[in-house]
Amino acid sequence: MPPTSQPEWWRRRRLIWPLAALLALGVSLGVALVRSGDSRIVVYNETGTRIAELTVAACGQSQTFQNVGDRESVRLRLENRGGESEITIATNAVTMWHGDYIEPRGGYRTFVRLRRDGQIESTATLSWWQGRQN
Repeated sequence: MPPTSQPEWWRRRRLIWPLAALLALGVSLGVALVRSGDSRIVVYNETGTRIAELTVAACGQSQTFQNVGDRESVRLRLENRGGESEITIATNAVTMWHGDYIEPRGGYRTFVRLRRDGQIESTATLSWWQGRQN
């Protein structure tokens, strides 16, 4: 019995799908590299209550967030201006924490957790790509 030939659409699909996957991977890598220099601050509210006014400030930049609920988070993406500084967190216009060095560029990621018992925990990381360039 002679071998059956595959339909044309099947052969095209076997070529198009891997090419589409490679294209998607390339776009993802490109976006990751472009955004690797951005610095961000993420604040998690784990206090058990709603925070009426939460201000996050660093590098001469600040943003105020209104009505941040329990188990919600807010994000501040730093623009490429200003110099390095500490991060300051204020609630209802009263400074409650400052610490962790950050620069507006360089791929810094700082995660701040506001805990129920009043403790504040922070974790800072540096982008893998930016760390390799330094």
